[in-house]
Amino acid sequence: MNHVVAVDVGGTEIKSALVDCDFNVIATINAPTPKADVTGTQTVKAIAELVAQFSKQQTVNAIGLAVPGALDEPAGISRWSGNLQWNNLPIQKLLADAINIPVAFGHDVRTAAVAEMRNGAAKSARNAIFIPVGTGIAAALIIDGQIRSAEGFAGEIGHVNVNGKYPCVCGKTGCLEAASSTLAMSKAYEGLSGNASVTTEEIYKLVTAGDPVAQQVWDDATSAMARACEMLITILAPEIIVFGGGLSNAGETFLKPIRDYLDSSLTFQRKPKLKIAHYKSKAGTIGCAMLAFDLLKVGK
Repeated sequence: MNHVVAVDVGGTEIKSALVDCDFNVIATINAPTPKADVTGTQTVKAIAELVAQFSKQQTVNAIGLAVPGALDEPAGISRWSGNLQWNNLPIQKLLADAINIPVAFGHDVRTAAVAEMRNGAAKSARNAIFIPVGTGIAAALIIDGQIRSAEGFAGEIGHVNVNGKYPCVCGKTGCLEAASSTLAMSKAYEGLSGNASVTTEEIYKLVTAGDPVAQQVWDDATSAMARACEMLITILAPEIIVFGGGLSNAGETFLKPIRDYLDSSLTFQRKPKLKIAHYKSKAGTIGCAMLAFDLLKVGK
């Protein structure tokens, strides 16, 4: 039986998992994402160490690597990633050369969408949008049954203007990512309460407990997300919008304010179903594994 390692490089954490050919997650290991690693050297080293640990359990036949930002996926290049500070970095080749194992490469959001499209919440839809909310925000656009990337530039909804008040890593102010990402919510809560390092999971628990500061942060973030969804719905008319990432664990507490906003603001537009990802925060892991097994099939 073949085994692959799924690696999802986020702005704050590298998530990795050993996965078998039935897409069972055998083991997981997470590590901090190296800061300001503009050459990718430290990130490659961190991933190689994770792979080496998994290799003690099983022979690793391929790697599925997902990263954020604007990518040239066929060439294996990260054109730009604000949260990782990468510019035109050939990360796929750097990793493959370091570990001498085949590496499948994809955008973190589109890779997670592969899992939801093949066997998840978007399986029944020809037209859907997948939005995982993490340190950054982007969208996978499923149009006429295909994930469309426009040579890697499509789906960067984290940088649409939702009239937010915080500066963004892209250099502008008002972006969705600076209003609704997990990092943005933690920063907003710190600014209002003075309490640092409060996670979105903790903010969610405070919301359910009736904390007014947490509720304000939650309302601001979901309102900004709803405005972004309104734009996407008007332009792309999805049947379904699927939300993943860490905030997906909040379920209806996250979906309801977005749904209420859309119910009151949409007029002629098709109103999509709002769903939580079938794989929740693990969609990226399963999608990475799928790409890795696809690579092994091609190699046969």
